[in-house]
Amino acid sequence: MQKNLGLYIHIPFCKQKCNYCDFYSLGCNENKIPEYIEALCTHIKREAHLYRNYQIDSIFLGGGTPSLVNEKDFDKLAITLRECFNISPTVEFSLEANPGTLTEEKLNCYKKNGVNRLSIGLQSTNDTELSVLGRIHNFDEFAKSFNLARQCGFANINVDIMYGLPDQNLANLSKTLGDVCKFSPEHISAYCLKIEENTPFYKIRENLILPNDDEEYDMYIYLCTELKKQGYEQYEISNFSKKASRCVHNLKYWLSEEYIGFGPSAHSFFKGKRYYYENNLEKYLNSLECVDNLPKKHYEEDTSLEINSTDEYVMLKMRLSDGVNEKEFEDKFGKSFTDEYPRILSFLKDNYVTYKNGAYAFTEKGFFVSNYILSQILKFN
Repeated sequence: MQKNLGLYIHIPFCKQKCNYCDFYSLGCNENKIPEYIEALCTHIKREAHLYRNYQIDSIFLGGGTPSLVNEKDFDKLAITLRECFNISPTVEFSLEANPGTLTEEKLNCYKKNGVNRLSIGLQSTNDTELSVLGRIHNFDEFAKSFNLARQCGFANINVDIMYGLPDQNLANLSKTLGDVCKFSPEHISAYCLKIEENTPFYKIRENLILPNDDEEYDMYIYLCTELKKQGYEQYEISNFSKKASRCVHNLKYWLSEEYIGFGPSAHSFFKGKRYYYENNLEKYLNSLECVDNLPKKHYEEDTSLEINSTDEYVMLKMRLSDGVNEKEFEDKFGKSFTDEYPRILSFLKDNYVTYKNGAYAFTEKGFFVSNYILSQILKFN
């Protein structure tokens, strides 16, 4: 029986770099995209033999802005994937898209090539907030893109939103959430703004008026409460889905399942090892110019399944609303979960952690401070 494997492909091009984004992406030189797609296909063809005993059950095109790729180049990439991999007939094939970059022609091309899930980066329905974030679209363009995707037959759509934005208050967030829910997407991802180094926001961080911790907490609890009322299940810290619409690909990360990545900055977890490709487009392109050459894989230290495996398992599983099941933990590691991590019991009392059906999991308020709680319970602290 073939094992399942996730596939991630990075498209490092954007029309414009957003003020908060620290992912590897470049302001778009559209003339570079065909060259990149050609190199990507070459890389896949040269390495695909390593995965012939696996079945691809999830594909995720992230970025950057994958929806900048034109139909001709997308066809080329999709054909390469079909020729090189054993793709499951029930594969979840996701593509990230920005409002304003979608056309009917592109959407029909995606459908033809098997894409069955779109993730649209909205972030806010407030045009002033969008401008502050450096987004290139407005709310009206999002609405047109979303409705066009529905008309083209996409029945599984995620919408990204953000909270904790400069000058944002609960009323603004409530308006954004209400607006989004009217479209009834199958999945909503809600992320708190973090000011990361090497971003435009970081350079002006002293001048940004951001919500304080209490205000961010109120926003997060509001999101969780309102989305539940709207029929969305919170299955991960930042992810909410309607029935049977959890993101298969992202679950691979949190369940420590295997996945491979292609493209600069893409990460992989394969045969117990984690590795990534350097954040450098030119090096990536140059590495594939010579016949049989491959980009260099940078292996992360101490990442075999035998090293700190229980810590990693707990850290990832606690991101999910299902949490850590005691029996599953003992079956996997031959140890008692609470013997290994006794400090988790101290967080039950104040309702940061709950124990239900044999599993320890964060409550909503526990999710909000999960990094702190994990720093207290994991063995490496």
